[in-house]
Amino acid sequence: MADGKSKSKAEALLRAKRAGAWYADGVNFRCQAPECSACCSGQRGEGYVWLNADEMEAIAKFKGVDFDTFTRKYIRQIDYAFSLIEKPNKDCVFLENGGCSIYEVRPTQCRTYPFWPSIIRAPETWAREAEQCPGIGADTHVPCDEIEAQLENELDGRRRNGVE
Repeated sequence: MADGKSKSKAEALLRAKRAGAWYADGVNFRCQAPECSACCSGQRGEGYVWLNADEMEAIAKFKGVDFDTFTRKYIRQIDYAFSLIEKPNKDCVFLENGGCSIYEVRPTQCRTYPFWPSIIRAPETWAREAEQCPGIGADTHVPCDEIEAQLENELDGRRRNGVE
């Protein structure tokens, strides 16, 4: 095969993929933040960081500003949901000096990356994301139950943020 997998490994991967659990044995991932900015830089173009009122309040408190000032300065409304604004170069507004300035209180969407349904749905999408994320394939093993918990957190966050 083109990527060096044996036929038996390829067949096993396809069976696991069809069963919806290609990551049943877990994956290797370790977030490189706050120093890494691959997922929050504007290199990929425009994006949205969805958040709810509780997350906005936590970030406002962390930044030392009141809620109203925070929302006027950092939040945009998209239909019935709220997203952080971006810098003119499409970087996250909280990407500063190559790292996340709100890492300790970052929104659910940021905390659950890369365990989003659109990324973890297939080994091909995971591999494609690995081309842009240096943490994918790193030295920390993430077991299947943790992946499932992160997926549930992400989906729950989307529901709370009105984007599901």
